[in-house]
Amino acid sequence: MKSAMTVFRNVRTSEFAVAFRTYYRKYCTTENDTTTTTTTQKVIHPYNQIHPWKSENEFVKDLLKNIIYNSDGIIAINKPYGIPLVHPKSNKNPYLHSPHKIVGAADYSLNDVLPYLAKELNVPMLIPSFGAEKYTSGVYIFGINEKVCHQLELSRRRNQGIYRKYWAVTTRVPNEIKGKHHLAVVLKISASGDKKPIILTQWSNNMIKRGEAKIMNIDYKVISNSTHNLSSLIEIVSSLKKWHSIRLFASTMLYSPILGDNIYGSRVQEIMGTWLKIDPFANSNYNLPKINQQLLNLLNIKLSQQEIIPVHLHLKSIHLIDKKKKDLVIEAPLMDPFDWTCKQLKFKIPDEINSSNEDNEEELVMNAHDSN
Repeated sequence: MKSAMTVFRNVRTSEFAVAFRTYYRKYCTTENDTTTTTTTQKVIHPYNQIHPWKSENEFVKDLLKNIIYNSDGIIAINKPYGIPLVHPKSNKNPYLHSPHKIVGAADYSLNDVLPYLAKELNVPMLIPSFGAEKYTSGVYIFGINEKVCHQLELSRRRNQGIYRKYWAVTTRVPNEIKGKHHLAVVLKISASGDKKPIILTQWSNNMIKRGEAKIMNIDYKVISNSTHNLSSLIEIVSSLKKWHSIRLFASTMLYSPILGDNIYGSRVQEIMGTWLKIDPFANSNYNLPKINQQLLNLLNIKLSQQEIIPVHLHLKSIHLIDKKKKDLVIEAPLMDPFDWTCKQLKFKIPDEINSSNEDNEEELVMNAHDSN
């Protein structure tokens, strides 16, 4: 028979074990305690953490991880969305007060950190050449000296010596899955003197000679459509990027504005079930574009949060041709938030399409062997 002291010890031990488990569950997460996990973890939307860096040092480290080319004096990075080459210097800049909102935007520019990047890459300097602008992610190219930059500039000036391939996510599915266009972009002037770019399908040679119009050769194709055909992933190859011409083309020629484009997204609007172009000086152009509620649901975005949607335009690759006609293609993989959106909308990107085709071919071969 157990003594009273033994029983007392067992009771005290049992009480201690219960107390310890209660304490542990209260302050620690266990596999079985799902309530604690769901109540303490706060899910942050990817559009709310586009700039995750807490210091300039973290920003530099992230850029170093995104070096996509480093050879023959040419260095290219996969530039994050919302990062400019330099900070605007003048309040006269029409895009200084941008319609694009970035939650917790980092006040960094590429120019701020070029000396640190050059030091880490063990090159004398990094001289900006060309690439993705502030509200576009993707390829940005630097030269390590003036000679390299001169060669890059010659490549840029050479007839069809440089091709820019963009990927864009649209708010609608275009009426045609592919096409080629020879267009001109001009600035239209209102009675009050305001200027807005528009696309022309016909123009005079004198307009080109006077510099009033810029030629834009553009080639596009739909890569994939989203769940429920609410949106498209489009590839656009363009010879011009002035005046945000890629966005302008998607909106007013394809009638499929780029997701997050608050500058030209309202240039086309649905009126009585038909999509029509709107006068560029109409007041409704300054409203946020209307986005299908189903599409917003897929993106986990409320209508009141629409302004935080980033512009979904990514400079996927730049194709250079030197004087000896040698090709150099610099490619930038998709990065968040663009990549996250593609997954949410369940686009089939080319690698997935290729792999699925290979799987189908293997299955056909297997079936043929089985039938034999």
